[in-house]
Amino acid sequence: MIVALPSLRVSALLLLAALALGAAPPSPQQRDPALLVRAMTDAAGKHRRLHALVRHETREGERRTVRFFESFVDVAGGRVRTLQRDFGRATPHLLSVYDGERLRQQQLELGEVAEMVRAWPLVDALKVVTAGELLPAAFAGRPPLFAVAGLEPSRCDAPGEPVAGVGCTKLTFVGNSVGALWIADGDLFPRRLVVTVGALTVTEEVVELELDPAELAAEFTLPVPEGRRLRSVAEARAEWSRDLGPEESRWLQPEEDSPDFAAVDLAARLRLLSETGEQEAILAFLHPEVPESVERALELDVAWAARSPRPMQLWHVAAGRGPEPVRAALGGRTPAGELVVAGEHAKNAFQQFGFWKTPVFVRLLDMQVMATTRDVAVAIDWLR
Repeated sequence: MIVALPSLRVSALLLLAALALGAAPPSPQQRDPALLVRAMTDAAGKHRRLHALVRHETREGERRTVRFFESFVDVAGGRVRTLQRDFGRATPHLLSVYDGERLRQQQLELGEVAEMVRAWPLVDALKVVTAGELLPAAFAGRPPLFAVAGLEPSRCDAPGEPVAGVGCTKLTFVGNSVGALWIADGDLFPRRLVVTVGALTVTEEVVELELDPAELAAEFTLPVPEGRRLRSVAEARAEWSRDLGPEESRWLQPEEDSPDFAAVDLAARLRLLSETGEQEAILAFLHPEVPESVERALELDVAWAARSPRPMQLWHVAAGRGPEPVRAALGGRTPAGELVVAGEHAKNAFQQFGFWKTPVFVRLLDMQVMATTRDVAVAIDWLR
């Protein structure tokens, strides 16, 4: 470990040691905590835009909650759009958009929009759109929880520690609590943070990061019906916290028309549910983060593949944003039925059917819902 603000003599010794080992000496910001924080905020502010997917975990005793924040940030314009999803949930459930003048939030399960008219600096905008702790840290020098805990940077550990394959310098904070922030040695954007406040420990890590993408695939608007009075954000949050009852109560009923949806197969081809046409089909909804849903879908797949001739079409509909997590969850196994990824856009299959948890199976005939179940044994009986 390198002590912050070393004396000239210690600095000279470090330089000689580094040269003797054939390694480059550490940069000033990698020796001094204050310099590293300043370099991080300066570098973050110079980006025009960014897209980040951040995994957020909280622990309090035996309780553990995992969420994902996907944020699109127009740095120059001070605009932010964030989707929030709980671990194992098929789609995001809270959409927050700040367009530079107003904050709009939508609870996607209810489809209700709330609004607050107010201008914020970018750092505050990131906080109100629930972007987590790590992204505000990039622009403010410390996450919101660090500020609450009264933490101050104390030291920098040696550079090069990998976080998801990216070499980082660990910056330690001390104060009322203890925290750490891992800052990439190259682009100086934070990649991980850990902070403890009382019995609560928060850990965040960047899963995906695009700095200065050519375009941001996000609309920084949230349209609402003309003439409708929007709730305030405070009013809406109080209402949205109510128990909606069992998910099954919001499923489509037998003989209701099935919504069509677009999805992408593992060969990146666009597929439409309407391809099933007038035929009978079973949809097996799964999530790569939920092993049980993957195993139950494969169980149905084996039973379906054993029928000759096969009695109906079988589509495995996976939640998520791309094929890689699905391939990993399958562990080298290849389903005989069609396999598509539904995405996380506003009209994806899960949201149109009202499914938030998996597994769940739907029987269709001529694009009409005949039955829905979570029991794979019932779905296998549909094959008879």
